[in-house]
Amino acid sequence: MRAPDVLPTRFDPERLRDALDNIVSNAVKYSPLGAEIVTEAARDGDGVALRVTDRGSGLRPEDFGRMFGRFQRLSAKPMGGESSTGLGLFSAKRIVDLHGGALLAESDGPGRGTSFVLRLPATA
Repeated sequence: MRAPDVLPTRFDPERLRDALDNIVSNAVKYSPLGAEIVTEAARDGDGVALRVTDRGSGLRPEDFGRMFGRFQRLSAKPMGGESSTGLGLFSAKRIVDLHGGALLAESDGPGRGTSFVLRLPATA
């Protein structure tokens, strides 16, 4: 993981770990075996941005409108045949929202990977 020494934000470490675990688990689940998954932390304006980028299935345009919904499953299928509850991204977004942050997804389309960016506000 690439990260600066000091990041000016406050968060519940257990809850944030849960959110990141869901995001990283999805990156693993929807990427080919052995594919690189990059995690980064950086200053983002006055706050912090945590980015998880995979080289996996990617997203279709119709996925963006429902990806953070409860029990939603997206167009991509897990690479190893794992099952999905449709709760991981919903839970991650809820945790980030409760921290006053934002969770966003970026993808150039099917087969082109996905980045999830978790932004947290700066502390006073």
